[in-house]
Amino acid sequence: MLYCEMCMMLCDDGAKKCHNCNRKKLREPGESDPVFLLEQQSLWSGGIEEILRENDIPCMKRGVRGAGLAFILGEGLETYQFFVPYSAYDKAKELMDDFLPYDEADHEPE
Repeated sequence: MLYCEMCMMLCDDGAKKCHNCNRKKLREPGESDPVFLLEQQSLWSGGIEEILRENDIPCMKRGVRGAGLAFILGEGLETYQFFVPYSAYDKAKELMDDFLPYDEADHEPE
């Protein structure tokens, strides 16, 4: 796997650029590099955080719309991106595949 520092996403080994941001500068991920796990609606965020915490997987949660828009539209309409250390990515992915419905677990950023 290769890693894009700009958007913190994993790319296939043969990738010449990031499939998300088109950046060409990719590198091997380090064990502690934050890696994009999934993007999910607010409804699921509490459960995702709880499962990761129960399994001792640190995570970073980032709102997609931003605090201002989430305040105006309401927290329920916010979407969150979750990132985990590369060393915990496979375990976190497996946990999310078991927790989320099939379509939901496969959701990547737009």
